[in-house]
Amino acid sequence: MSARKQFPTKLVHTLKTHNGPVNAVTFSSYPGTYVLTGSSDRAVHLSRAIPNKLGTETTSPIQKYEAHGYSVLDVAVTGDNSRFASVGGDRQVFLWDVEQGITVKRWSGHAARVEAVQFAGEGDSVVVSGSADTTINLWDTRSNSTKPIQTLTEASDTVSSIHVHTPTYSIASGSYDGRARIYDVRMGRTTVDVLAHPVTSVRCSTDGNALLASTLDSRIRMLDRTDGKLLQAFGNGDKGPGKTGYRNSELRIRSAFAKGDAIVLSGSETDKEDRSAQAYVYAWDVVSGELVASVPAGEGVKVVSCVAWNEKGGCWAGGCSDGAYFLYSNLYPSFSFIISRAPREIPRSVFAPHIESWNVLT
Repeated sequence: MSARKQFPTKLVHTLKTHNGPVNAVTFSSYPGTYVLTGSSDRAVHLSRAIPNKLGTETTSPIQKYEAHGYSVLDVAVTGDNSRFASVGGDRQVFLWDVEQGITVKRWSGHAARVEAVQFAGEGDSVVVSGSADTTINLWDTRSNSTKPIQTLTEASDTVSSIHVHTPTYSIASGSYDGRARIYDVRMGRTTVDVLAHPVTSVRCSTDGNALLASTLDSRIRMLDRTDGKLLQAFGNGDKGPGKTGYRNSELRIRSAFAKGDAIVLSGSETDKEDRSAQAYVYAWDVVSGELVASVPAGEGVKVVSCVAWNEKGGCWAGGCSDGAYFLYSNLYPSFSFIISRAPREIPRSVFAPHIESWNVLT
């Protein structure tokens, strides 16, 4: 079956639990029964992903987590779903107990807003955070220390995105300095791809062979992690049914792999001058680069800033500027849910990072 026919385009759940733009969305770990969202209303919400009834609209989350004093910009959850981390304008990293609804640790090592967070290490014992202060900090959840165990300082502008790829012992990061970096834990080196435009999102493929990077020239590039070769490019004005095509020129827009890495999924923004425009979520075939779906976010929605894919459920989520987030699936209700032109080749450099030890991650 073609990727076009397989990609979910049926709206099954609309959630309007936040009072501000949704900046982060992630499914709980396998099997992805719940969805966690972070918003400019300074709260993290836990909600059920798939409702009992098709087309349900939810206005209240199962649980609210309220400790942030500023916008929540990213959320990550552990593999056993017992804890999650959240970051934002507070310049802090919050570690939460999901069941108790309280923070168990708060780290204050960044000098500016924190844009990205991920778990790493054995048993998700390390939290990795990226900040507008240009640094990446690593925090040991098992230690009582309030200081980071490692600080990476290679970026020269905001670190906007992080993805930890555990099988290859690596940390991918994207920065507004126009570079995507991959820190190889085992080899103790950093690989840099120069993208020439601010990077808003990075994501490694499941096998770790490819890196997906979104940039503020309205392009999403898929690179070979071995040599930096451009494998495919997406976006650059790919047209949906709306008046404007895929656009990402000003804001942090997340992208992701979907359907077993067969699809690239991304939110988008609209032209500020066009008051009637609405944002879309776009999906492309990884091999051909063909646009296979463009899903409207709704009238008046100007930005879909974040997306997440749930492989188990065959569904995806998107977070919007109007405070709503939505779930799409073609499998509902039959599945079982447990409660353009390619740019020129990109230059790459490899150098040893200024790090002391990677032992905590291995």
